[in-house]
Amino acid sequence: MRHPISSTDTPTGSRTERGSALLLAVFTLCLVGSAGLSLLFLSHNSTIMARGDLSAKHAFYMAEGGQENGRMTLFDSNGAGAFDDDLASAAGANGAFDLDPSMLRAVRDTDGDVIGFTGFGDDAPLRTTTSLGDGWFAAFLTNDAAEAGSLVDGNDRVMVTGVGAGRNGSLEVVQALLVRQYIPPLLPPALFTIVGPSPTFDGGSSNDKLYRGDDCSDPDIEVPVVGVIGGAAETAAEAGVVKPETYVSGGSTGLDTVDDIAPTIDPSWLDCSHLRDLTSQVRDLAQVSGSTSTPNSALGTPSSPKTAYIEGDYVIDGSFEGGGLLWVTGELRMDGRASWYGAIYVVGQGLFLRQGGGNGFTEGAVFLANIAGPDGTMWTADDCSGEDGFGPGGYLNTGGGTHGSRYCIDAIRDTSPQLPYRVASFLQY
Repeated sequence: MRHPISSTDTPTGSRTERGSALLLAVFTLCLVGSAGLSLLFLSHNSTIMARGDLSAKHAFYMAEGGQENGRMTLFDSNGAGAFDDDLASAAGANGAFDLDPSMLRAVRDTDGDVIGFTGFGDDAPLRTTTSLGDGWFAAFLTNDAAEAGSLVDGNDRVMVTGVGAGRNGSLEVVQALLVRQYIPPLLPPALFTIVGPSPTFDGGSSNDKLYRGDDCSDPDIEVPVVGVIGGAAETAAEAGVVKPETYVSGGSTGLDTVDDIAPTIDPSWLDCSHLRDLTSQVRDLAQVSGSTSTPNSALGTPSSPKTAYIEGDYVIDGSFEGGGLLWVTGELRMDGRASWYGAIYVVGQGLFLRQGGGNGFTEGAVFLANIAGPDGTMWTADDCSGEDGFGPGGYLNTGGGTHGSRYCIDAIRDTSPQLPYRVASFLQY
């Protein structure tokens, strides 16, 4: 006898299919959940990494800001002065640099705020720990690698180290090699440098005058009394050497102190366009910007030098004692009694006339270049239109007396416009 199938009974195949579907759904849910968790984990890690990268960048910018702050702090306090006293002060009480850039660490309080740095011993920071926004920096001074450990600067180069810190324990260290920069950037290569063709030189016939190419303070430095460009120019300048014993440079006297400096002079001195641009820079930077009518009293003095730019001809008369950088675009006339401490640049007409007897003295250097063209006036269309851009220029001494001139690097540098120290190289630790 057969039994009827109940309506509630389910075939075995159907139950199996339902079980498989359930397993597939659970598996899919696990797979999707796992993928979601993985994405969430990756997103979390990416956020952490991004924050870490942002913190590192923040610390780097703090360190770079510290280095720049140190650079300007040093310039504001030192300017054109020697670095020796700054280095001695930075070395601290023990007289030695203890700073080790690789050992710089931040000291933090319980809130994570930086309260100082370690790794520099008793060195005196250029800039102590300073907060800026949500970061902190400090700056330190040492000598450059070529003079590492020395408290004496012999090459006008020093090192500033900046350290920066941010949140999340971030710390960065940078170093910058600083170099002085002047306007003009180069020292004149002779006591009297005359560039251009057919230079005129007449040193005068006084027995008591004295022209010295030995540096005023460094016995190892000596330059020609007269430096010109080319053999013909040297011959022309030698014609103006009278009383040869009054010309001295090291062991040389007389005609031997007049040299063709073309093989050794920096090419920028022979670039008329460069000199014209330099004239414009001096005009813009000058503390005194004047003309023929500017009184001598407006110029600087040896104790208070100034950068003076004179457009056109100019006369320094009487027994005036001037100091600084003097730039004249016309003809410069100086009384035999007057003196000057610093560098004189007659760039334009390029003619310097010393006239009348007296015991005035020039300590520094004189640079002469005729770049004004046939019309003799600067800033016109014919500037730099002579041979290689230059016209004839020169120095004439028509007076007697004991007037003399001496080359002096200290006088030139001490009175030249000082620009903020240039970063010659940069290093990130």
